[in-house]
Amino acid sequence: MKTSRPGFTLLELTLVMAMILILGAFVVPSLGALKGNADQRGAADAVRGRIADARGLAMEHGVPYRLALSAGGTRLRVGPDGADFAAGGAAEVATPNARVIETGLVGKVSAAVEDPDDAGDGTWVTVGTFQPDGTCREDNVVVAVSEGDFPPLRVQLRGVTGSSKLLPPAKPGGQP
Repeated sequence: MKTSRPGFTLLELTLVMAMILILGAFVVPSLGALKGNADQRGAADAVRGRIADARGLAMEHGVPYRLALSAGGTRLRVGPDGADFAAGGAAEVATPNARVIETGLVGKVSAAVEDPDDAGDGTWVTVGTFQPDGTCREDNVVVAVSEGDFPPLRVQLRGVTGSSKLLPPAKPGGQP
């Protein structure tokens, strides 16, 4: 008498593996869509955070503080406004002892000042210069944060209050 052993045939294993590969082909592309433009939204939040840092440091230390973007649009720097703005080391995060903060934008995100008043020194483009009274010398500066094929997120700096807000997406044709 012949007894059968429990197990799977090679044909059954091949069919299961084929079904797993077919399902994987559908699932993997949609995993990228789950992330969406999270890096871009994070970078827009970083710009808004650095605006708040620059304003707070200016008020705390009683001297003007500048927020600038690197010429390539991948780094943000906050430091006392002056000829030596770009010189010296900087902290990566805002701490009570940090007088200069420089952070990078994550992923393939870049930022640019729309219609800059100050072309900068070739290394840094000024976003805003914050005064000790909490105001900003520049008014209605807009920073466009871009990533891939997503429409840019636009952060507006408001000079009188030294605050920022995220603008609604631009309508087709370039009108806000």
